[in-house]
Amino acid sequence: MDKTKGRILLADDDASYAATMAELLRAEGYEVTVAKDGDEAFEVAQREQFDLLLADLEMPGNEDLALVRGVSSRHGNLPIIIVTGFPSIRTTMACIELPVTAYLLKPVGFQDLSERIEQAVTRYRAYRKADERLEQWRQDLAEVTSPTGGTGPEAFMRLALRTVMGSLSDVGELAGRAQVAVAAPAPHTCQVLNCPRGAQLVAAVQETVYVLEETRSAFKSTRLRDLRRKLALMLEHQ
Repeated sequence: MDKTKGRILLADDDASYAATMAELLRAEGYEVTVAKDGDEAFEVAQREQFDLLLADLEMPGNEDLALVRGVSSRHGNLPIIIVTGFPSIRTTMACIELPVTAYLLKPVGFQDLSERIEQAVTRYRAYRKADERLEQWRQDLAEVTSPTGGTGPEAFMRLALRTVMGSLSDVGELAGRAQVAVAAPAPHTCQVLNCPRGAQLVAAVQETVYVLEETRSAFKSTRLRDLRRKLALMLEHQ
């Protein structure tokens, strides 16, 4: 299990700045990999998994935001923070259309940068955890409902309950992350469910209801029937 606060890919052609920033972030508890330009950063991003890309704007390999576009096309949800000494309206507008979390000007205060990084990384890790849970749910569901699965209604119900409770736990964690990010009262769970990852969690519950409905003739169980009704009611009022 990764015990660091997160893995950051730092891309900057200013070696002195990159080295200083990397040491500051490591002192904060992050694991930092430094790339000297956009080409190297893109190559590293294909081999390793990161929680955030911190990139300079004007550097070799990032012409017309080539690095940002390339990383976002392959790792669409990876948060990206741009730090530049050469801002422009063109690049600002381009970043709006890309998954850029922040567009900051050098010199940037480290405290501000650190707070933005922590918000982005913790949110991304929570989202990724939800994705992993959904993928596991699909695999377990395929096994349980396969002709050779050999499982009865009790096993199916345990799987459904475990998935639903895990999804609700993820929603609660997302709500907590949102509270930390904005330093304001935590949003209602229903608000969190409207975010992109929240929609996926709702989809998992909807899929559970659908499968329970489709298999009700095969799995005769009043407990499964009651579970389906409760989940359907929850979806109606979320």
